Amino acid sequence: MRPPAFNAVLFDIDNVLIDTRRSYRDAIRWTVQLYLTDSTIPLFAPPSKRHKLTLLSPADVDQFKLLGGFNDDWDCCYGLLIYLLTRPVKQRTLGSLRKATDIRAFARQVKKRPLRVEGIVKMLGRPPAVTIEKISRIFQEVYLGRDLFETSEKKKPFYWKTRGLIEKEKPIFRKVTLAKLKQRGIALGIATGRPRFEAVYALKRFGLLDFFDCMTTIDEVKKAERETFQSLRKPHPHSILETAKKIGLKKSFLYVGDLPDDILAAREARSAIDIHSVAFPWLAADSRLALAEIQKVNPDFLLKKPSDLYRLAEKGR
Repeated sequence: MRPPAFNAVLFDIDNVLIDTRRSYRDAIRWTVQLYLTDSTIPLFAPPSKRHKLTLLSPADVDQFKLLGGFNDDWDCCYGLLIYLLTRPVKQRTLGSLRKATDIRAFARQVKKRPLRVEGIVKMLGRPPAVTIEKISRIFQEVYLGRDLFETSEKKKPFYWKTRGLIEKEKPIFRKVTLAKLKQRGIALGIATGRPRFEAVYALKRFGLLDFFDCMTTIDEVKKAERETFQSLRKPHPHSILETAKKIGLKKSFLYVGDLPDDILAAREARSAIDIHSVAFPWLAADSRLALAEIQKVNPDFLLKKPSDLYRLAEKGR
């Protein structure tokens, strides 16, 4: 039997292996809204119904992420808060802020991508009311929920005291597809912006963890950032290269991602390894816009459905 065209496949997790539309994406929406209406220092009047998302739509979040450099969801929240707090509004209510929000119009003003936090700060300034510490606290409470937050953070929740949005996730790739890849001798790895605790929890929950030989998470990336004094988050290829090292650099790799940052990271990794990018943009709120944006960075392959990955790895087309 002829060897497969690619003998290693690396994956992003969010909206690639696991459907995070009602977890991570909604956690971003909740974090931003709760931050602005927190009763301790309210920046805007809260909606009439506390448990209702009224400010950002799923499409708003997806469009903002497509600006690049916001794979880290805390950074995405930070960037969105900068954008929202610089909107011209007559009344400090979420309703007036909603009317003043137009992410697509803002995207047309962005001249250089990936935008990143540094880019939006340069464009709009840095509001003193926004801190990454508070963003991360709210986000982790919303995403993990009361019990998991206490387990992972060793703290009592303050902002969110019910089930976490992590419980709303669903698998995208079926076990049978991953099993076929493994049976063919194809190594599987992960390069994700998730913390390791959250990545392992989700993969174990769906019975997927044992299919993967290794992974690199945001925990390892942040450690390397502290050591090198530079940003190593996608579109930087660091997490892809670290996972490839664990598998073996002499293999021929595919990297499957859903955002332009994923495609750019795989392209940058080519200076060190044999790798091709695979775009899987279909779970965005506006899949046509996501496809148009990801095509601008010229992925090597476009994956129409998860089951097609085996044929691509096997035949190279």
